[in-house]
Amino acid sequence: MGAGRITTIVAVDVDGFSAMAEADEAGAIAAVARLGERCAKIASEHGGRIFNTSGDAVMMEFSSAFGAVHAALDLSAVSDPPIRVAVHTGEVSPLPTGDLLGHGVSVAGRLQRHARPGLVIVSEDTRKALRGPLVDKLAPKGSIKLEKMDENIAIYELSATDTAGVKRPWTRRQMLWAGGGIVAAFVLLALIAAPLFSREPQSRAAVLSLAAAQENLQGIAEGVAEDMSAALQAAGVNTLARESRSDATRELQLDRARASGAAFALEGSVERADRELRITVSVARTADRASLWSEVIEGPQESATELRHRAASHGVRAISCALRAGGTAPADAYALLLTACARGEDPDAGAQNRDVLSQAVAQAPDLALARAMLAAQTAALLDTASEPQRQQLRDEVHDNAERALRQDRSLGEAYLALERIEPRRRRDARERTLQRGLEHDERSSELSAEYSALLFEVGRFDDALTYARNASTLDPLSLNKRVAVGEIALQAGDMDAARDATHELTENWPDALNVWPLRLRLAFWSGAYDDALEMINAPASQVRSTRARQCWRYAAEAMRAQENSAARASAVRQVIDCSDSGDLPTAQALMQFSRLGMLDEAFALARERFGDEQRGGEDVLFGEATRAMRADNRFMPLMRELGLLAYWRLSGHWPDFCRDPSLPYRCQTEAQRLQ
Repeated sequence: MGAGRITTIVAVDVDGFSAMAEADEAGAIAAVARLGERCAKIASEHGGRIFNTSGDAVMMEFSSAFGAVHAALDLSAVSDPPIRVAVHTGEVSPLPTGDLLGHGVSVAGRLQRHARPGLVIVSEDTRKALRGPLVDKLAPKGSIKLEKMDENIAIYELSATDTAGVKRPWTRRQMLWAGGGIVAAFVLLALIAAPLFSREPQSRAAVLSLAAAQENLQGIAEGVAEDMSAALQAAGVNTLARESRSDATRELQLDRARASGAAFALEGSVERADRELRITVSVARTADRASLWSEVIEGPQESATELRHRAASHGVRAISCALRAGGTAPADAYALLLTACARGEDPDAGAQNRDVLSQAVAQAPDLALARAMLAAQTAALLDTASEPQRQQLRDEVHDNAERALRQDRSLGEAYLALERIEPRRRRDARERTLQRGLEHDERSSELSAEYSALLFEVGRFDDALTYARNASTLDPLSLNKRVAVGEIALQAGDMDAARDATHELTENWPDALNVWPLRLRLAFWSGAYDDALEMINAPASQVRSTRARQCWRYAAEAMRAQENSAARASAVRQVIDCSDSGDLPTAQALMQFSRLGMLDEAFALARERFGDEQRGGEDVLFGEATRAMRADNRFMPLMRELGLLAYWRLSGHWPDFCRDPSLPYRCQTEAQRLQ
């Protein structure tokens, strides 16, 4: 079974089919046949496909939630035969046959049973994926418990009459006939649009078996190859079936891959010298068998799991860029591009990647992907640049990003770059840029991750978690994207989800540095203070100074001492001193002040922390630990100072905490009063 992905499912079945068949079996069968034909036609017109039929039921998949909802509306508008229709966006796993399985399919099928003929049921997850006037037409119908599933789901109802006046997506037939049937006009349109679609993306790749120098290394070799195949499939790349231990020569394997339509192949080897493990991964072009990029990942044998993941991740990133770049740029330019792609998530590779990409652009000015990535890497320098340098860097980023987009509108990296040069508090402009990017490059895990971070920043945790999970699904080898899922769950107070995410991270990346802080915060805020202190005092602790370790002990003492006790008062005084000296992280101190009812200290620290527009981290204000701050009449004025109130009103998307019935105010009313 292939790796999971996020998609939108439309589930349809005939209402009252059993009664119809009992009364007129031939007529019922004919009605189902008409329904199947109509489903196939409407799915095609809205960019979808039928992936399963069973009896009187039809299941369809759409890459766009917008297209899926409108396809569902078109289907429900015809009452011959009467049907029930539901739309749900969720995770599925593709089978080699093209069929889909998974939680998303199960939910869609069960939702459909709650629909009424002529109306469409839309799940909460699909609603979150929609934008524009269509969202306002969704009528909330509360939550339902799904049959044989231990979960409740919020649902909305929609009919074709509800959406009168809402702009609908053009069907393929409408686009074909938009020129009035005049061939010359169609040709002219194609010529005008050609620069926007000049790159025909390759969607097929081969993962060859890695050569193992010793028999006992075969498992690692197979593991790397399997990781790479699964990750490519998750990203939408069709990978060729791989022979686990092929005796064919490299040349023959590459020739077979080329004959099967794969322009590029991943290959490599695993060997051991003394106690060092060495994994080599390479990208080869099948047309001439040339090696475009190669990298050696090596380290102690005890770190085999981490080395395996790093090798697979670098290999997948490299070949993904080769597939996207296309064209006929010089081989040297490709090698530079793929080198930068492979190290895209390495925290210390930013400056090197920028230099490498600059060389690639100099050698191949028309290599749009390299130019877009150069813009994104340059934008990352803004955080550490001096004020005189920033405008020069912004101009450089803007120029490269726009030049790349003139060649290819689907380059997610260019939109990332443009979003990052916006002032941080211009959240509306940042959001529009990211949404525009996702419209053109909806499978970009980087865009989904960036949008998740923005939503997290403004208190829209549910939406942030949806995009974070989508980013992790599209890029399953990314440690950073998996950590983000755990971070959001933890801040939202969903300890079970945070614990599951952290457990998976610890198993797969036991030595990863950015997993440790998540483990520490999870232990502390789930009340396992002894476990947290054990981590603080362990040799592998990332809290290095004696004073900082002592501050964490004070923090734990303050939390578990009895209210109004002398021990708590003493520990709280120490926590305040630790916050003032910077020996306790600001976010940790802020959450503790709020949890302990020290709201004067909490608001003072928040104003000090967030007065600097560049610092970020406002998400802490919307977490479970700062609930007491949000119930205070000083909270919304603080939101006005931070520019968040204006963003919420402008976007019309209010933060999750506004749904809390225990708040002493209504967010919209308070925002109106404070404007």
